Amino acid sequence: MDRIRTISRILLILYVIAVGILCFSRFNTGIDLSSTWFGIPKDKVVHFTMFLPYPILMYAAFFRYEKRPARLILFLVIVIAAGMILAGATELIQGELKYRSADIMDFRADSLGIFTGSIITLIAWILVGKKK
Repeated sequence: MDRIRTISRILLILYVIAVGILCFSRFNTGIDLSSTWFGIPKDKVVHFTMFLPYPILMYAAFFRYEKRPARLILFLVIVIAAGMILAGATELIQGELKYRSADIMDFRADSLGIFTGSIITLIAWILVGKKK
């Protein structure tokens, strides 16, 4: 179990580095992120997808499995709050960069990704608990 937790923590660190690179780098890929995908702006889909794994990786890296749902819910509330602080900080920093801009809708997409990842984590915990 310690090996899995160590790998999870390494993946979490790599994930945070990747989010930092995606949020603060200049990209000139030629991909038009101003268009929509099923009516949703592509850049919002990117933001949602970028923050979706955060709660799952936090769970894998730090949560000790217990049968008490209150512990998991408290853990996820803390993860959601920390994730939203991280998402808000990235937007504030982007607002200070000359080549990026802050956007409240990006923050909303980030937050929705964090919340959805938390729901997925909760559902997975319930399903695993039924098997034990």
